Amino acid sequence: MKKKLSLIILLVVSFFISCNSYKSASNSDEAPKLANSLLWKISGKDITKPSYLYGTIHLTCDYTYTDKLRKAFDETERLVLEIDMTDPKLQANMMKLLFMKDGKTIKGMMSDEDYKTLSDFFKKQVGVDLTMFNTMKPFAITATLTQKMAVCDNGTAYETEFMKVAKEQKEEVIGLETIEDQMKVFDNIPYEEQLKSLVEMATSGMEESKKSFDKMTKYYNAEDLEGLVSVMTEQGMEADFQESLVDQRNRNWIPLIEKIATEAPAFIGVGALHLPGEQGVINLLRKQGYTVEPVY
Repeated sequence: MKKKLSLIILLVVSFFISCNSYKSASNSDEAPKLANSLLWKISGKDITKPSYLYGTIHLTCDYTYTDKLRKAFDETERLVLEIDMTDPKLQANMMKLLFMKDGKTIKGMMSDEDYKTLSDFFKKQVGVDLTMFNTMKPFAITATLTQKMAVCDNGTAYETEFMKVAKEQKEEVIGLETIEDQMKVFDNIPYEEQLKSLVEMATSGMEESKKSFDKMTKYYNAEDLEGLVSVMTEQGMEADFQESLVDQRNRNWIPLIEKIATEAPAFIGVGALHLPGEQGVINLLRKQGYTVEPVY
């Protein structure tokens, strides 16, 4: 259960790098080992001006607007993210999707012992009672606790910082999917499984979760996508979730990315763990005939 716990936590970090068991991300003839880079140039086929693909992380203490990032933004005209964060209805739609239906409650799905374990832990880490989340999906609890993994008080998301650049440069922002699409990803994981993982987190203590997060962060800061894959492989999760969590979403994005990149040069930022693997965005674009190469 501990492996499943860490993965679900990392999955939320990614959602707010997206991660799964990464069975499909193992090295093969179709998915060769990738160079250490988070930034990749997309060119060839019917693209007149290159677009750029960047692997983001949604919680970091180490954001840096590097020279290569600046150059890529200067050479592109639109920002593409997993969801359009400029949508004025985004927050309201997100709130609607956070609540469970059919009278389900957090407390009603747990034993008294497990509920007390999680409730005490949540109160200690967040400072509020778990009862406030009683009718919300477990995702809301996990997301709130995940914010406590950062070793700094001013953690940020690459998407947030990219949005600032896009605003300064008066660039259009495009989403590859909707918030409804993203929330369905977590609804594919049974609530009971998510709650068991949260109890495991509470039992193990926040330090264990921070260790997993720190390990992932080290690989990310080294721009080592293969290292990130190794972390996910260690954590593991049933292959049943892999298809909906990452692989299918990647395939859904490809025709959209093709259309966008053909129309005008774009800066595309998606969770770093969507990039590697046979079903990763890099390999899928290469299969479509595009040249996708690392930028150092």
